[in-house]
Amino acid sequence: MTSVSRTIGLAALLAAVPVSAWAGVALSGSYQADVLGRVEVRTERERLVAYPTEGGACGLERRRPVLEGEFQGHVLVGRLTLCVQGDSGPAEDTLPILAFYSPVDRSLTAWVRLREGRPSPGLGAEGLLLLQPAPEAVPAAPQARTGAASVARLRTEKRNPEAAKESLEKANKLLVGMKDVKGSVAEFERSITHDDRNWVAFFGLGTAQLMLRQAPEAIEALVRARHLNAREPSIHYHLACAYSQLADKPRAMESLRQAVKFGYASADGSFQDEDLDGLLGSEPEYLGLANQAVVNSKNPAGRRQQTGP
Repeated sequence: MTSVSRTIGLAALLAAVPVSAWAGVALSGSYQADVLGRVEVRTERERLVAYPTEGGACGLERRRPVLEGEFQGHVLVGRLTLCVQGDSGPAEDTLPILAFYSPVDRSLTAWVRLREGRPSPGLGAEGLLLLQPAPEAVPAAPQARTGAASVARLRTEKRNPEAAKESLEKANKLLVGMKDVKGSVAEFERSITHDDRNWVAFFGLGTAQLMLRQAPEAIEALVRARHLNAREPSIHYHLACAYSQLADKPRAMESLRQAVKFGYASADGSFQDEDLDGLLGSEPEYLGLANQAVVNSKNPAGRRQQTGP
């Protein structure tokens, strides 16, 4: 998907959100992003301001805000200041952005359109900015509705990579062919208690819960996987499927956008998920994303195919 169509898609979301939802977004505390490092965020009414505190590829001055804007629904309309490179050497630039807010993990996601010939260290050619709560600031996720254990309640024991790997292998064997999906959930959870830094374990847990139609629990696990590997298309794809089970159209579409952006591929243009197709199939953008998935499948360098659960 092009930068222009991404902007149009976010603008459509912005226009669809009622004014009464503005007060629902109030971020505060420590956040982090590769290009900005750690920043301190505060929101007054619908206005957000973020100041750098430490780290980051840019090393921007702490006294000046690096991100300012106003929320309109779940979209932040703002200005981002970051370091750029040009003919005269390092400099700073302030760019307009639209950032999408996720209530699930309190993150902000934006694709920054840099000026031609002026790349920014740490941002990358894709222009992805993912601003997430700093580890100590991540709130406990809501308790699961069903009998499945919540990720937030899984306590990491003394790290044991071998035990984590053993449980992960057992979980994968149980999940393949849907031999014992409930059993795989227990093994994925056991793997996480030994090592909570492996995105594959969280992804597997979320996938198994998705198969069991435990969408809230699946979202919780997949969001943790996304924190650990933000560019993996299969994570975003499965999040889209999970949000579709909850009939949450905006979040399902946003997750699908990111999946395709990061290389989700489909040779026949099918997303292979009944809930996803039923919820989004009538949307014009859905067809556009399906066409881009076909294009991705013809690009061997960037092909990342993931079928539905």
